[in-house]
Amino acid sequence: MIHNSRRTFLKASLLSTAVLVMSGCDVYGAVSPKQTLDLVQEDLFPFSKELDVKISVYLTIVLNHSRINEQDKEFLRNGVQWLNEEAILKYDRVYAKLNSSERQNVLKIVSKENWGESWISALLTYTMEAIFSDKTYGVNPKESGHKWLAFEMGLPRPTEALL
Repeated sequence: MIHNSRRTFLKASLLSTAVLVMSGCDVYGAVSPKQTLDLVQEDLFPFSKELDVKISVYLTIVLNHSRINEQDKEFLRNGVQWLNEEAILKYDRVYAKLNSSERQNVLKIVSKENWGESWISALLTYTMEAIFSDKTYGVNPKESGHKWLAFEMGLPRPTEALL
C-alpha cells in the first residue's frame, strides 16, 4: 500500500514539475494560468463571445478580490495546473496548445474526477455571474445576458461595484 502511494506521489510530482519546466520551453510555449482559464471558459460556454461579455475581466476581479476566499482562488489556480497535467498525459502538450477537439476531450476526462467536476462547476458559476452581472461591474456593459433571457433586473440596482 505504501509503495503504491509513493508511486502516485512521485508520478504527481513529476507531472507538476513537467508542467512548470516545459511551459517555458519552445515546444510547449509559455501560457499563463489566466490565458488557460479564459480558454477553458470559452470552451465551456462558447456563446459568451456572442453575448460580448468580458468574462476574462470578471475572472480577474474574482482572483484579485479580498472578499473571495483564498481557498477558492487557490482551487481555480490549482485546477489550471491539474488540467494541464491531464493534457500533457493525454496529448503531450498543455491545454492551450491543443486543438478544440482535444481540449473538449480533456475537459470530458477531468469532469469525471471529483476535483474536475467541482472546478468546471466553479468556472461555469463565475461565467454565469459575469453574464448576468449589472453593467456597474463593467463586464456586461450592454446587459446582453439579461436581454438574452428577457430578464428584468430587480431594484434597487447597484450604484457601485461591490466585488
